[in-house]
Amino acid sequence: MSVSVPTGADPACDAFVRRRPEAKLCHLPAWGAMAERVMGLRSFYLVAREGGEVRGVLPMTQVKSRLFGNRMISQAYASYGGPLAEDRKSIEALFRRAVEIATELGCESIELRSDQELGLGLEEPTGKIAMRLRLLPDPEELWRSFRSETKVRNHIRKAEKKGVTAEAGGLELLDEFYDVYTRRMHQLGSPCYARRLFSGMLETFPDNTRMFVARFEGQTVAARLVFHFNGLVESVWGITRVEFNRLSPNHLLYWTVFKHYCTQGAEWFDFGPSTLDSPHHKFKKQWDCQRIDLKYRFWVRPGTELTVRSPNNPKYRRKIELWKKLPLWATRILGPILSRSLP
Repeated sequence: MSVSVPTGADPACDAFVRRRPEAKLCHLPAWGAMAERVMGLRSFYLVAREGGEVRGVLPMTQVKSRLFGNRMISQAYASYGGPLAEDRKSIEALFRRAVEIATELGCESIELRSDQELGLGLEEPTGKIAMRLRLLPDPEELWRSFRSETKVRNHIRKAEKKGVTAEAGGLELLDEFYDVYTRRMHQLGSPCYARRLFSGMLETFPDNTRMFVARFEGQTVAARLVFHFNGLVESVWGITRVEFNRLSPNHLLYWTVFKHYCTQGAEWFDFGPSTLDSPHHKFKKQWDCQRIDLKYRFWVRPGTELTVRSPNNPKYRRKIELWKKLPLWATRILGPILSRSLP
């Protein structure tokens, strides 16, 4: 078995990803190319072949900065990634080549973001989970499946009665999304991504990405960017203006997403990674979801100690509080510079 890193487009790789039921949008070669083009990161697309046939792929992106070190991530700006392969032999071959490349480039670690068990004996310190909701062909059947004690339907009706509306679209809704997104990131004390990252996703995958926004009295109060691939809808970025939470715009926005993708034949809605028993996890539980224990795994270069970034880490607390005190306009300028190395 051979593992190569093609430098140009390879239709066989694209076809391989599209026929694998566990594949995610970020496994496509175009994802890494997009990250390289719009964010200036270096991407590597490892392909395992046997007898000329593609047996597995591993997309990786190098992220290098003075603040956060030199790392490989599969996949950058995505919740998932990791090896996608026909068999264990292919996974091991891809991983060996990944370690060789990371070592050559002086990387301190490789992060594999997967929901599949890899069996590579790697470190697993994150304890991340995902919550997934089974979608149904008939939105009304899904509506009836929500248990009354969760009050999900009450929240949706409340938003509608208060005059909150929701809309689906594409690139034309990006400005509304980005305004709400940058405001919320400022409140959280976290650097925002550049607008070009989101436009790059929408332009690269126009058939797989949708924007959803909720409005109240002419103001955008919630927004969400989602991906749809292989029957799975991923909620990657969703933001609500907290001063409007009393109107339950997030519940209405989720319901709008569900209805849209039920009619598109999607099978599952993925709320995105959470930490077990966190506020985000508890919010998602009310939708009667299935819990998925994510298989995020780390290879660490010998002699190097693994450090996992977390806003709960005391060493970041002071920086977070300082960031919150900056004016919004300043965070919109500085955030994209810093967040480039936070994929």
